[in-house]
Amino acid sequence: MAKTQGNVDPMVPGNKCVAIFGFCDIRSFTKMTNVLQERIIVFVNEIADIVHGTVDMFSGATNKNIGNAFLIVWKFDEKDTVYDAKIGNMGPKYS
Repeated sequence: MAKTQGNVDPMVPGNKCVAIFGFCDIRSFTKMTNVLQERIIVFVNEIADIVHGTVDMFSGATNKNIGNAFLIVWKFDEKDTVYDAKIGNMGPKYS
């Protein structure tokens, strides 16, 4: 019997999905940290508010904040994807 970690069973096949990943980086973060010092958290939170709001507005999800960067994802609905037999992969359906 295979061991599972949390709710994930590595023996159960997964599902493919089509998604776009984005990476948003705060430019010159190290310099700003030196200047803003303890106020850097307020600055990052202000940027996070803008990033989250904008991504939410366009039906995406902010996945993770890594100090000076944000990982962002937009997942396509299954009805908006198509399997391309030529390349053997799924992709977005174009009008």
